[in-house]
Amino acid sequence: MKKIWITLVAVLMVFTVAACSSGNNGANGNKGTAPSPDNEVKETAAANEGKDAEPVTLKFFTALADRSNGAGKIEQAIIDSYMAENPNVKIEVEALQDEPYKAKIKVYASTDALPDIIQAWGQTSFIKPLIDNNMLLELNESEFESSNFVPGAKDGFSQDGKLYGLPRGTDFLVIYYNKKLFDDNGLTVPTTTAELLEVSKQLRAKGINPMATNAMEGWSLPIWFEYAAQRHTGDFNKMDAVLKGEGKFSGDADFLAAAQDITALADNKGLADGFMTADYGTSRNLFGQGQAAMYVMGNWEAGLATDENFPEEFRNNVGAISYPASDKGKATDVAAWYGGGYSVSKNSKHPEEAVAFLKYFFAPENWAKQVWETGSGTPAQKFDQFLTGNETALQKQLVDIFSAMTSSSGTPVHDNGTDEFKTKVMEAHQKLFGKQITPEQFLTEMDAAVAVLK
Repeated sequence: MKKIWITLVAVLMVFTVAACSSGNNGANGNKGTAPSPDNEVKETAAANEGKDAEPVTLKFFTALADRSNGAGKIEQAIIDSYMAENPNVKIEVEALQDEPYKAKIKVYASTDALPDIIQAWGQTSFIKPLIDNNMLLELNESEFESSNFVPGAKDGFSQDGKLYGLPRGTDFLVIYYNKKLFDDNGLTVPTTTAELLEVSKQLRAKGINPMATNAMEGWSLPIWFEYAAQRHTGDFNKMDAVLKGEGKFSGDADFLAAAQDITALADNKGLADGFMTADYGTSRNLFGQGQAAMYVMGNWEAGLATDENFPEEFRNNVGAISYPASDKGKATDVAAWYGGGYSVSKNSKHPEEAVAFLKYFFAPENWAKQVWETGSGTPAQKFDQFLTGNETALQKQLVDIFSAMTSSSGTPVHDNGTDEFKTKVMEAHQKLFGKQITPEQFLTEMDAAVAVLK
């Protein structure tokens, strides 16, 4: 993404981590608890093997503050298991909530005293200054081949062909739909972008709100546009190139066509009534109460199928599809991004041991298996071998979309710069979806947003 050559301290003052990019908290709705080490034979053998090894203490800094539930519980269970199997290794955990974490990481970075292993986000605003200031250890990608990361998952943690971190979770944008509304009105679920526009027209003609999302908050719209653009370009990277200064939005036929697609949806009232003033809860409730046929939102909404705040009829009839395809973009090209992960400090006194722990952590039977089975999110690794058989039909559809993914967009465009950049990008999209500006004006505003990165 766009290179921002400013001092570390200045960048640290504007570290921002989008809430939407750190999702995966209780996303898939499964029940369960993370297993703890209880194999006495294994522990005894490990103790005998490690009793003469040099004692090692690793400092582990994480933003998963809750150590007794969800992802934090799993993270701690894996740490405990690793220490049991490697008794010479002690891992000291410092766990804070997101905002205190971001404040503390500024202090650590400004004094060049990062803990051995830190939680990192694969976003330019977070990881780039650490990489540019030589604070993170370069990882050997081949050592993690068996971890089965999905395509594109490591991109946000890479720079100049080198890997500096590993992703923990995956978020991706899909279209949820109400099967009963479609069936009762004789409509077919769209598989192409042209069909999406047409079915939206048909729904509106029948007095049904076609599509809902949280447009008031703004962050879902740039991701939606990334889909529209990729379906014209066939490549998520074209937008990244613009952010790098290798092109412009204005004057580009593909970006113009994508903006025109969004305008066409708005012109034909394909967006739900009150779309632009709907926040997260409002748009979710509109869909869950059967007042909108489709809902553009992330995979973390798998719980729609089990949320008892909604009618049973809805819960039994909610489905999910990937964004419809085109002649250039496939349904397996998914707007997916990767949440918090881990990096190793370049100044760690025990880099080999820190990397060894990450290899253990990302062994598929550890993080990927446990995070799915306990309902704590969607990992950034393949996990279909760990399905429990108790998944809802909606969960299975989301797993199918995830497992079939052949390319992903990576960090959402608005999360690849400063707060000013993010605000400009989201406002430009709100104006486009709200028909306040033309597609041409939208592209001009996007170029103006990119200009603040220079």
